[in-house]
Amino acid sequence: MSEENNKMKLSEAAHRLFALFTGNARSCGVFDPVTGKMHTVYEAPSEVRWVEHIRGTQGVGCVPILDDGDVLWGAIDIDNHGSEEDIPIAPLDQIVAENKLPLVLCRSKSGGVHAYAFFKAPTKATKAKSMLGGWAAQLGHAGAEIFPKQAKLVGKGFGNWINMPYFGGNGTVRYAFRGGKKLSLPEFIQEAERLRIDEAEINAQQVAEHREAPPCIQRMMREGVAAGQRNEAMYNLTIYLRKAFPGHTERMATEFNALIFDKALPKAELKRTIASASRPDYSYRCGEEPIRSLCDRDTCIKRQFGITPAEFDSLGALAELPEFSSLVKYVSEPTRWDVCMSGKRVSNISTTQLLEWRFMREMAAERLTMILPMIKPQEWERILQDLMRQVRIIEAPDDASVAGVIRARLREFAAKTDLVNRGEDPNDRKALLRGLPAVQVTEGERCVVFRAQDFINYLKRTKSEELKGVGLWFAVKDIGIRHIKMRVGKHNINVWAIPVTEVVHDDAEPVEFKSDL
Repeated sequence: MSEENNKMKLSEAAHRLFALFTGNARSCGVFDPVTGKMHTVYEAPSEVRWVEHIRGTQGVGCVPILDDGDVLWGAIDIDNHGSEEDIPIAPLDQIVAENKLPLVLCRSKSGGVHAYAFFKAPTKATKAKSMLGGWAAQLGHAGAEIFPKQAKLVGKGFGNWINMPYFGGNGTVRYAFRGGKKLSLPEFIQEAERLRIDEAEINAQQVAEHREAPPCIQRMMREGVAAGQRNEAMYNLTIYLRKAFPGHTERMATEFNALIFDKALPKAELKRTIASASRPDYSYRCGEEPIRSLCDRDTCIKRQFGITPAEFDSLGALAELPEFSSLVKYVSEPTRWDVCMSGKRVSNISTTQLLEWRFMREMAAERLTMILPMIKPQEWERILQDLMRQVRIIEAPDDASVAGVIRARLREFAAKTDLVNRGEDPNDRKALLRGLPAVQVTEGERCVVFRAQDFINYLKRTKSEELKGVGLWFAVKDIGIRHIKMRVGKHNINVWAIPVTEVVHDDAEPVEFKSDL
């Protein structure tokens, strides 16, 4: 073979290795075989460096993660932790073959094993890390170091590089091993190119790691989820992870958040959803999208982590529920709510009634002639949480509330005195002993003063006594009313005082006082 052909083969090998191990162009590792030292240089791992690598004059290390958070390859670094004994590679090769894993095993510089995976198109680093972590566990080395180390580069970070195989070409100690034999450099390149996987294969591999998951969960892993259905998808995914991987639920749910959504849920929203689904008495929401359209109930009930027969029966009750929508909160005293059941609006619901499913069933029977099935309290809580996320809030007019009516009655009662009185004559206070209000100056302000019991009696006469005691006080305190003692003849009596300006309506004629001069 001519020297020219050898050069062409070397050039071709460098070109194809450069393509296989396309990585971050801002840094790479360099190994000096003379000193045995390694360091980082801040430039791309060019084809020229690959030529030197194959020749054995200077080794190269590559960073898999690109600046946009994608990768075209990844690696599992199975380290021998300084042992003089090399990690046996043949048993790992057998596991790869038996499980049909798209990995190429290579002996590492230190006697460990690097298991490489190659992708046909840029793949999210989060997805690659998750997949490689699962394969590491299948190889019996869960917890092995994974490259890329980062899910994304922060700021101007450079990522971490790993030493490349075939330093020194065919005479290397960093050779690939497959099918029980060492591979030459050309054989390694051909095998690595052959085993490159596309997105469909990546998703299939991911689903294969969750064989006992419900079919709907597997389809979400394989096909992804639309932006408008992320919360519901994450809720059901968390239910599965809680059953299949207790103790690792939050970590794995966080990983899937980056894997199956084009845009991950914000951290706070993700945390709330995970917490909601982590209660042991909560189960899959098979009647809700997106899993409703992905449901295969007959298969699901046979899966280890699918729905149970008891849950299956409960789902029948949930399927009979009307569609709840358009929750409205009226800010009044007390608060009132409206909600639609299958398009029919149910109004004037108290907060206590809204929170209790038994009350909602009663209202459906009384107002809609509709019998709703019995469901667990947590199922109604879940439905209500969804309604609350899109609740419409309306400020009710003051006179529409019980407290507002009380305030109106108070102004009526206070207006029974002479509001243009200057309030400077103590003899006017004698009206209090007859159960009437009076105008007096107190703390420098003209106020209508009255005994609380006289106002309460007025409420009884006007059939407006819904509020009593402390509730009555809280209904009127915000309009400037205060509690004072006042001398009337020989008596000290407790009275309430309200500024005259609170009694006179804004549109009333201004009060004019005549001069004494």
